[in-house]
Amino acid sequence: MDKQTEIPIVTVTLNPAIDRTLHLPTFLLGQVNRVASERTDPGGKGINVAKVIKALEHPVLVTGFLGTNNASVFENYFKKEEIHNQFVETSGENRVNIKIVDTSKDMVSELNFPGVTPTPLDLDHLFSTLRQLAITHKWFVLSGSLPPTIPTDIYAQFITMLHQYNCKVILDTSGPALAAGIAARPFAVKPNLPELSQLLNSPLESDEEILKAIKQLVNQGIEKVAISLGEKGSLVADSHQILRAKAPTVPVCSTVGAGDAFVAGFSVGQARNLSLAESVRLASASAGAAVALPGTQAASLKQVNELINKVQINEWR
Repeated sequence: MDKQTEIPIVTVTLNPAIDRTLHLPTFLLGQVNRVASERTDPGGKGINVAKVIKALEHPVLVTGFLGTNNASVFENYFKKEEIHNQFVETSGENRVNIKIVDTSKDMVSELNFPGVTPTPLDLDHLFSTLRQLAITHKWFVLSGSLPPTIPTDIYAQFITMLHQYNCKVILDTSGPALAAGIAARPFAVKPNLPELSQLLNSPLESDEEILKAIKQLVNQGIEKVAISLGEKGSLVADSHQILRAKAPTVPVCSTVGAGDAFVAGFSVGQARNLSLAESVRLASASAGAAVALPGTQAASLKQVNELINKVQINEWR
């Protein structure tokens, strides 16, 4: 398909955030700490995914809930980046996430505030928005945490509804929302190893245990399973193969948003009908390029392309 006619991927963010990243030479509890540099980015997992999809030069549309009190931070960003915006506005303020980077220890501490509290009417509006989008869009990425007023099976409800329109859903969440979502059989899931361990109530300490867990998810009807392993790379599987991918080592500036960049690259690869290997190559390069940048900003297509042929992919058994 020509890039001019590509259909946007839709990302859904139920709990957007304003990410403030503070870099300190050292961070000491109970003492005065001086910030060396800081940046502010509109975020939340689905929005972070959307940034990278756009940077990869694929059209993207964002929806979910957006608190009116500080919505302009997001709306101005979407307009500037030419990201299609169909968020449902709700009363209140989007949460602020403060990430404190201790540069001497290469350690990140996070302070996450509570977010919006959508009403049942807000949720009805979002369902209507998704139904309308499902008529003309095929790929949906559901990612991130849930506001406290939203039922834990909401992603499962979305997946079930989107299936009725033959849409494909990539799910990236954790805890009860992940467990319920998996039961609705999304096209793909991307837990990290701790999230998968929690899901299966197993430590998953050996390769054999991880392999068994991946096969269990595929056997449940999930077509693609991606497991992020942090600096060790990732595992991606379907019913035919399991691939291990590792991006080249880059200077790490911020690991925040690396998983979202992976999801973005993978979703673009799948939307463009790339093979599993080429999709995970794009995903790994996107994640690798992201960690070299501060905050949750997206790497450019040029930066991703510089890494893409250096990604190591091996069949894993």
